[in-house]
Order: sequence, then C-alpha cells, then structure tokens
Amino acid sequence: MTTTILFVCNDNAGLSPMAEACLNAVSDGSLRAFSAGLAPASHLAPATARVLAENGIPCGGLVPKPWELFALPHAPSPDVVVALTPGVAAATGRIWGGPTRHMCWSLAPGREAASPIQQARDAFATLRREIGMRFAGGGTDRRVLRRSA
Repeated sequence: MTTTILFVCNDNAGLSPMAEACLNAVSDGSLRAFSAGLAPASHLAPATARVLAENGIPCGGLVPKPWELFALPHAPSPDVVVALTPGVAAATGRIWGGPTRHMCWSLAPGREAASPIQQARDAFATLRREIGMRFAGGGTDRRVLRRSA
C-alpha cells in the first residue's frame, strides 16, 4: 500500500516542491509525494530547480499548483499533509479530516543576508534531514506517521 504525502507551503515554488522531489527521490515506492501552495506562484523558483539539480534530483513536472486540487474527488487523497510554513496548517487543517495525519514543520526563514540560492540550499538540507527523520529514508514508518506535530 502506498502512503500519499502532500507538502504545502505558501507559493509552491520553493519549499514544497523541493520536499516533493526529495521524498520521491528517496522513496522505496511505499511513499508518494505531491506538493501544493496556498497562493501558487506562476513558476518554480530558479533557485529550487538549481538546488535539486545540484543534488541529482530531477525537477521535471514540478509546477506550482493550488492545494484545492487535492480536495477534489478525483485527486489523490493525502494520508499525511505537511504544512511547511506558518499559516498553512490553519488554512488547510479542516479540509482533510478522518484518517489524514497533519504535521507542521514550519521551517524557519532563511538567513536574510544569504543569496536566494544559499537560502534554497539551506532549506533543502533541512527538508532532507526532516524527511530522513520522519519518513525513515522513504520507507513507511507508521510510528513516525502517527506523531503529528
């Protein structure tokens, strides 16, 4: 059985597509990641594409999309929704009830003085670490999935 993870951030141009691509790259097939945003940007952030490429992770097919797509009847129903920025959990928390688990990672903003590419690198490192800890390197660790924060 495949567990579906939906990563949500504000614009779906940086954090959530990086998380989607990272988890899909390390998954053993038991996890499938998607991403969305509260107010999607018009395109993927260039720094996001660059950082994924630097890490050997393809970014083809990553396009910003609204979270409402995943509330439609034909959409993949998320087993876990991960809010990556403040406000996301409040905006999406009541949409998926029942067995859907909710996590709030609320990543700290990047260093103000850092360039966009360095901010993206820092965010990627944090996401990779969180994914490794929470999703056991891409496998389904039900104990971790139950610990919603």
